Amino acid sequence: MPVSVYALIATFVVVSIVAGVAAARIVGPWRPWAPLVPATFAFGALYLVAHRWGESIGPQVRIWGWEVALPFDVAVAIGAALLGAVVQARVARGLRRDEPGR
Repeated sequence: MPVSVYALIATFVVVSIVAGVAAARIVGPWRPWAPLVPATFAFGALYLVAHRWGESIGPQVRIWGWEVALPFDVAVAIGAALLGAVVQARVARGLRRDEPGR
């Protein structure tokens, strides 16, 4: 694979991490591990939309030699990260209710 592919994947990883951290901060509660699930949701969504389904909605931006619908991809990553943060927060709250003594 060309080096530009790895650069594009690294760009999507960074977008996923930033979206995961932002979503974890917005939804809360904040813990050091909190961005893991939202970032994973964001990267999974980017993988599905950009790679598997090949969806391309909106303006195209040239990054690392590839035409990418970056605004759409970032919106998908943020939406998926928020969904992941909400799911994570609800599961965490549900587990805390099941603990004895609470």
